[in-house]
Amino acid sequence: MSRVVWPDNLIEELAYRRCILFLGSGVSATAKNDEGNSPQTWSEFLKKITELINNPSADDLSFIHRMIEQENYLLALQVIYDLCDPGAYSKYLKDQFSRGNYKPSTVHKDIKEIDSKIVITTNFDKIYESLCNESQYAVHDYTKTKSIISNIKSPENVIIKAHGSIDDTDEMIFTSKQYYQKQEENAEFYTLLRSLFQTHTVLFLGYSLSDPDINLVLQSIRNTSNSSTPHYIVIKAGISEHVIKQWEETYNVRCLIFGPEYENFIEDIECLKNRVVGLREDRLLP
Repeated sequence: MSRVVWPDNLIEELAYRRCILFLGSGVSATAKNDEGNSPQTWSEFLKKITELINNPSADDLSFIHRMIEQENYLLALQVIYDLCDPGAYSKYLKDQFSRGNYKPSTVHKDIKEIDSKIVITTNFDKIYESLCNESQYAVHDYTKTKSIISNIKSPENVIIKAHGSIDDTDEMIFTSKQYYQKQEENAEFYTLLRSLFQTHTVLFLGYSLSDPDINLVLQSIRNTSNSSTPHYIVIKAGISEHVIKQWEETYNVRCLIFGPEYENFIEDIECLKNRVVGLREDRLLP
């Protein structure tokens, strides 16, 4: 079993709350409901939502399935979105992200205990924020830049929903077309996002390197930090060294490897939490 080698400087950044946690679908996937089910992965989600297309042609289905197999999820989703009935599409999103009754996992609880001042997520569900409700965290989506800035300046922790929330399916960012439209409509948010990447270390949790959410974000804010102060992403073992090198050189994101099983991610996040909390105790940090 390969354990994540957590860099000492990253532990210190987290302990002093200078690091932003950026949460992806892999974090939500650790949650379960009373039936033992977890939220779908990107591949599962796309295969299921393809069934909503009315009278798709053989060519359409062949193209979508080929894109899913190649992990080109952005293009697959754009085609699905264009071909789906809007009402059925919206209902499916509600069913998947709002009505599953998923309970926060130990990963969610460990992330909360790490206690980052700023947590950003591309997840539409409300699993993590429901855990934080009793602590009165501020929660804002990408349309509320002024409120986000106000909360960053306050003592409150803030959760930023970078792609929107299931509360408003019309404002959810799923496809690349939607993303670039929202960039134009909410330019001040993306300016803020770039500034946060320039002034903080960012740790991505729950993403794969093919995840459309992280690829959309990094395409617009790449090269926002010095190579001596990289950002970090935790990924499952098995990724080509060439891909890892490309990520480090293009996005200045250093890959931290866990594995070989997805369950090892849960163990490594607990280890991260223990090291961060331990350093705070050693240095008498609040």
